[in-house]
Amino acid sequence: MTTLLSDVKWVRVLLAGVATHVVNVVVSVVLIVAYSLLTIGPGGHPNTGSVDWFANLVSTWTLPLLTLLSATWAARGARPRAAAWCGLSIGLLVAGIFGLLFFWPNDLPSLVLFVLTIAAGFAGGVIGRI
Repeated sequence: MTTLLSDVKWVRVLLAGVATHVVNVVVSVVLIVAYSLLTIGPGGHPNTGSVDWFANLVSTWTLPLLTLLSATWAARGARPRAAAWCGLSIGLLVAGIFGLLFFWPNDLPSLVLFVLTIAAGFAGGVIGRI
């Protein structure tokens, strides 16, 4: 177990976890601004209900996809079992940071998001080794 954890590239895990959140914020802002500009209705104001719904969707549900991509990058070149641990660590780190910064999973959709984020990290670790 100690040898397995020492094979994990922890600097890559930290970089991937932080980069996932930075990219999530940038992608969310760009997509929300673009959507707001596209939904400008009569009178020059965007439909705020539609923009709020889209912002909620984009800012939270892109996180598992970005976690999958960052875990795939971080697990490249690692041994198979170490790559899986690397991906799982990234999933846990991203979900934990998201919970501390934004909201902790206190309802079913939030819990599903957390589980998907952790699973995406694990899957990215496995895919990154292939």
